[in-house]
Amino acid sequence: MRAAPPPAPPAFPRWVIGVIVTILLVGGGVAWIVRQTYRQISPVLVETIGPTAVPTADTMQSTPAPTTVAIIPTTPTPAPRFLAMAELVYDRDFTQAPIEQFLRASGGDLADVSVTVAGRRQPFGKAILGQTLYYSVSPKIILALLEYQSDLVTQPGLPAERYQWALGNYREDGRYAGFSAQIRWAVRELFYARRDLRERPSLVYADGTEAAAPASLSDAQYVLARVLAPTIQNGRLEPALLQFQAVYERLFGALSAEPPAAREPPTVRLQRPLRTIFPVTSFFDHGGPFLTRRADDGITTYWGHTETDSAFAYNGHDGWDYAAAPPDEALSAADGTVIFAGIADDNCDTLAVIIDHGADVRTLYWHLSDFAVEIGQSVKTGDVIGIIGETGCAKGPHLHFGVQYAGVSIDPYGWCGTGDDPWQQHPAGAQSYWMWADTPSPCGPVNEPDVLIDSSDPDHFRVTGLTTLSTPSGVGGSASYVAGQRGVDLLRTWRARPIGPVAVAEWHVDTMRPGRYRLLVYVPYALSGLIDSDMVAYQIVHREGTSEARVNLQTVANEWVDLGTYTFDTRARVLLPLRDAIGGRGIWADALLWQAVDSEAP
Repeated sequence: MRAAPPPAPPAFPRWVIGVIVTILLVGGGVAWIVRQTYRQISPVLVETIGPTAVPTADTMQSTPAPTTVAIIPTTPTPAPRFLAMAELVYDRDFTQAPIEQFLRASGGDLADVSVTVAGRRQPFGKAILGQTLYYSVSPKIILALLEYQSDLVTQPGLPAERYQWALGNYREDGRYAGFSAQIRWAVRELFYARRDLRERPSLVYADGTEAAAPASLSDAQYVLARVLAPTIQNGRLEPALLQFQAVYERLFGALSAEPPAAREPPTVRLQRPLRTIFPVTSFFDHGGPFLTRRADDGITTYWGHTETDSAFAYNGHDGWDYAAAPPDEALSAADGTVIFAGIADDNCDTLAVIIDHGADVRTLYWHLSDFAVEIGQSVKTGDVIGIIGETGCAKGPHLHFGVQYAGVSIDPYGWCGTGDDPWQQHPAGAQSYWMWADTPSPCGPVNEPDVLIDSSDPDHFRVTGLTTLSTPSGVGGSASYVAGQRGVDLLRTWRARPIGPVAVAEWHVDTMRPGRYRLLVYVPYALSGLIDSDMVAYQIVHREGTSEARVNLQTVANEWVDLGTYTFDTRARVLLPLRDAIGGRGIWADALLWQAVDSEAP
């Protein structure tokens, strides 16, 4: 019996075949119509598709002008940048009141935190200014570090341990344990990191390892790496820097596309912060004002000389010291607003005042025994702001006077060296400017119709009766001096006058515009090996006769001394007898400046 055949496959529906054929016919027709239409719209385009087709004049005239599509250039999105050095050291308006408002709005508890400074409680907003302003650190950097490490800016109710190790430096010896200690460490580490930018010492990480800083780090990144590395493991630096920047921008807003532009010279002019001239006991160190105290390195003065004698004081000094003492008063050097007054947590617990004069200029007054102003108070030039003292780390009473421009310490006496200013060349440095309003720079130009006669000018200066020596400091780069003869005691005139010819220094002007002139004499600060005379008498010959001006050379070194204002005709003459009461003491003869007050028309 045969098996039944397998069932046949189902027949393909005929209607499907019909649909396919219809689609092909319709599609072909549509394509033909489109092609013909295209030929009618753009025959030249069709004709010129071939590689050898060349349009003729007729076809070019009949070709419609192509439609021009305007291409709008797109502005490239600037690459994100990292914080610049200028932003690490300075923020113009972020003082105590704005800091406290920011902290209260941010949600954390720092607005209500107080810290102990020299046994007294201070609001955190004030204490952080007392720490950061002196060391040229923006308070925003410290707040961003507190948020990055411990969330203290935005999170309330955090445990005490967060404050104990607020900036993440868990040194095994507990040296930096405590909220204030953590901040002091960070502020000074940022300060010293700026000092070290040329050498870039290795970074020390939390695991105890040391490694050279990546060469790709910017200066600002290296400075921040110094406070981040001790809190992270080796190999985590790059993400830590990025995370810190993200926290900074979350707190204070995105950075501008461009870093802060270079600043023009400061427009603020200063008056002396004391009522009279006091001896200088320490210069500003252009070798690097980082408080290093490396005696062998000396101190580079604004004359461009590196001095190792203690008469110029210590290496790394960041301001000027004047030998005033109580009850001498410290005066505001210019109009401004007090942004700090109290005990500065500067590692010395110093009584200090800081004044903001606008235009990015601030002045600092340190080691006071008392202060007469309060934060937020407006002051005028010459207002009393405090009493000179020896608080903090001072060794003997004096006024430490500092100037900052955009947060960086500068020398208000400028730079008179013949070479480049090393502080201006330093990666963390800045250019210094002569900022005193009442006297000109000893190395600056002389304005018409002022007249300057220097001791290096043989046609207008001479010394008779003694041989002069010279020192490489002073107007024109040098100054003359002599060991004075013993002469009459100007304070004890009953003593016998010595017999013999008097040695004299003479300055004379042959041609000048008639009028009233303020007469200034420059007394250099230099070492002659002699004790300077405490009393010399200048003889000024003018229209009305001869006047005498007495000067104590021991107290006025490094300054222009005002000898008075007189009326002169077309000629002038000043004599300096080279004598003092004791004899053998140093007498300086440098430059005289006739500064026009009201000159007559030529």
